Amino acid sequence: MAKIALSLSGGGFRAATYHLGVLSYLNHLKDGDGQPLLDHVSAVSTISGGTLTGLWFILKKSQGQSNEELLKGLYDLLLTNNVVGRASTEFLCGANKNHSLIREMVKIYDEEIFHGSTLGDLMENIDNISIDDFSANATEFTNSTEFRFQVGKKVKTEKGGTSQAVIGNSYYRLPKDVARQVLLAEVFASSSCFPGGFEPLFFPRDFQLSKKEENADYIAKVKPLGLMDGGVVDNQGIEPINLIRDRHNLDLFIVSDAGCGHGSTFDYEETSKLEHLNIHKINIGLNIAILATAQFLLWVPAGFWRGFFLGITLIFLAVRLATALTSRLALKKLAKNVPFSFDWKGLLTISLGKYIDLIKSRALSLMELTNRVFMTHIRSLNYATVYEDERWQNRRIMNALYELCPDKNWGKHLTAEERVLMEPSQAIFDNSELASNMRTTLWWSDEHRSQGMPEALFTTGQYNICWNLLEYIYRLRRNNDNLSPDSQVIIDLQEKLEADWQRFKENPQWMMQELR
Repeated sequence: MAKIALSLSGGGFRAATYHLGVLSYLNHLKDGDGQPLLDHVSAVSTISGGTLTGLWFILKKSQGQSNEELLKGLYDLLLTNNVVGRASTEFLCGANKNHSLIREMVKIYDEEIFHGSTLGDLMENIDNISIDDFSANATEFTNSTEFRFQVGKKVKTEKGGTSQAVIGNSYYRLPKDVARQVLLAEVFASSSCFPGGFEPLFFPRDFQLSKKEENADYIAKVKPLGLMDGGVVDNQGIEPINLIRDRHNLDLFIVSDAGCGHGSTFDYEETSKLEHLNIHKINIGLNIAILATAQFLLWVPAGFWRGFFLGITLIFLAVRLATALTSRLALKKLAKNVPFSFDWKGLLTISLGKYIDLIKSRALSLMELTNRVFMTHIRSLNYATVYEDERWQNRRIMNALYELCPDKNWGKHLTAEERVLMEPSQAIFDNSELASNMRTTLWWSDEHRSQGMPEALFTTGQYNICWNLLEYIYRLRRNNDNLSPDSQVIIDLQEKLEADWQRFKENPQWMMQELR
């Protein structure tokens, strides 16, 4: 039996739905004994949106559901659940006193998706399912590294003992009796609370186990550990698979990457508005407004309207005094911390348009550095650990969402004959382009639904993994070094893959009826 590792990248609902399509096709594809290729998946690593798909997959398998049942269940959940809508009602509109959005999301995830399930539920059933190792990954602040919520079967060591995956990392390890109490909703929230959208989730303070008396001694000994989206350090979930491979053999590693893959030129335009308005003129305007309102009060008879305009006058006066005092204190402090003489009062005459451009350029460039430059660099470094490691030679597949978009060089590793067979149809190009245009969100808008975005992402996952498995087999014709005997299970699927690919070219959504 082939041992397949599968990592599910981050990317919100885009990722969760795309990865579900991948799982769906692996379940459709049967080996020579009639067993789904999905049952050959022995190791799973997940990040952010991919963690929703991965947690659902392993939880439902541990509860005894069939592959077909769990796949349909998650597809229906993704299309019908409105977690964000409920959060907006209960948190943003003040229906409760919770000051943390991510803690509110934990409560909703638990009630709507995981229904009280914990890591302990997975630990108790890991020996009864086909998955040997599972890791849902977050990022921890203190040591700037991954924090892995791992569940795995015991493996024998060379010295005759046994070992299991660490829950946490090399700096911070959770005892098994503590880890088993962690809610799967807390695991998902830790893995998916992306910076800017959510606050960090602090372990153990924000976890429900901190409220139990039996954990009091443990809680008193540990310092709070800030956790955020695992994609900050590894958005593809590659590192845990590398660690799993160090413990036992893996025949194939599929990196399911739901990144958009669309790059655009970074640019912004300077504003031409508000060029004639500055802080000095605003102050003059406030002074005039105060005098005019005070003068108007002389003509207003005693009663409601006099009280109203008096209140307006006091507000103008308070704003004026606040801006004057704040600016004076700020300029005085700045003057002490610069090594040159400068007329700070000149800042009051700079146009608001210039201030807007100064703030806008910095904000946009910072966002670009974080979302594109930084993340792309991290992505390259993580992929290098796979593509520069000879132990992964001929045992790796990158299954990227954007691969079969019309502007991508999809056939660079194929011969001319193979390119003819593997060339995507226009329907494939159109469907992939639609799927890759989905932004990272935790919801489906009405526009997404009207465009058929969920269906496009799901089917892109299906035919992309079909295409990549077939390309992998073709490449093995030219170089089959480093293969294990069990890899033959995958090679023997060539004819089935070719037949399915032709059907996908004719109709990218031909497998959708299996979930309806």
